[in-house]
Amino acid sequence: MNSFILSPEAEDDIFEIWSYLANEANVEFADHVESKLFDDFALLSKSPGLGHKRQDLTSIPVLFYRAFPYQYLIIFRLKTPLEIVALLHAKRNVKNILKNRETR
Repeated sequence: MNSFILSPEAEDDIFEIWSYLANEANVEFADHVESKLFDDFALLSKSPGLGHKRQDLTSIPVLFYRAFPYQYLIIFRLKTPLEIVALLHAKRNVKNILKNRETR
C-alpha cells in the first residue's frame, strides 16, 4: 500500500514528464525516471523531513525535494498519507506555475 497520494495535478505532471522524456529520449529512459520519482515519493513518505520550505516560490504550506540526479522538484504536503501536489522541472517558472494552480 502506498504511503503517499498524488493530486490530480501531480498525476498530470508525471504524465507530461514521461511523455516528454519518451519523445525526446526513449521509453526506457522515461520509465526509469518515472520509477525513480516513485521511489522518491516512498522515501519522502518515510522521511518527510528531507523536504524544505521555499517561501521565495510559494506561501502555500508545502515542502520541496529535489529528485536527484534529475532536476525535478517534488512538491508535497505533510499529510497522512503524504500528498504529492506537483512535480516540476527546476528550470520552469515554478513560482508562476504554483501561483496559477493555487488560484484554481
